[in-house]
Amino acid sequence: MGNVRYLLGVEILIDRPRRQIIYAQQQYVVDVLKEYRIKYLSNSDHTRFAEAKRVLRYLQATKDYGLVQDVSKGTSAELVIYADANYANDPANRRSISGYVTILDGNVISYGSRKQEINAMSTCEVEYVAMPEAAKDILWLQGLCKELAWLHPVPLMFGDNEGTIELSVKPGKHSKTKHIEKKYHMVRRNVELKRMSVKHCGTEDMIADIMTKAPTRSYRDIQLCCATTSSIM
Repeated sequence: MGNVRYLLGVEILIDRPRRQIIYAQQQYVVDVLKEYRIKYLSNSDHTRFAEAKRVLRYLQATKDYGLVQDVSKGTSAELVIYADANYANDPANRRSISGYVTILDGNVISYGSRKQEINAMSTCEVEYVAMPEAAKDILWLQGLCKELAWLHPVPLMFGDNEGTIELSVKPGKHSKTKHIEKKYHMVRRNVELKRMSVKHCGTEDMIADIMTKAPTRSYRDIQLCCATTSSIM
């Protein structure tokens, strides 16, 4: 039957000499650019239109890039996840955005970004609330690895707020966070059961930062940080 070329609209390229699999959506991006006639767009003073135009320009510049899965990096099935959040960045309701990036053996395999359901009262709380969404992803992947009989160490979650890390590993009376709903304490419980561990990382090393706000670093810096994008041309 030959190699798979497309799956659910995603182009799959196999580079056997480099032992890499690349997932890309070049044709989909080209179709979007044609549909919205990006080539003929003119300048506009409307803020929202300018933002949409910026997104389409990004797609135009990176349409030949795909997500690289480098199978030569190892077979230990090491699971690492970066969880982050901004603080009250939505001007309409002052809610925050949670984001995470999951890495398996040095390859990004999943990521997510969503608005939080509550109005957090501190940066510590907002990052603590962001952790459960990331934990659900990494614990599901841990179960998948077990089903495939992949040996792996305890999954590791990185956060860049020291107060949040302490709250996750040291249960007790925390006067400023005692109002947090029970469902947001799932990370603490899984740490107690040794199903996962949490560790602090510097803000400059927080890969999930790009899932919560407009990147302050250049695209090249982000590419080097994640080391998972490559041109398919």
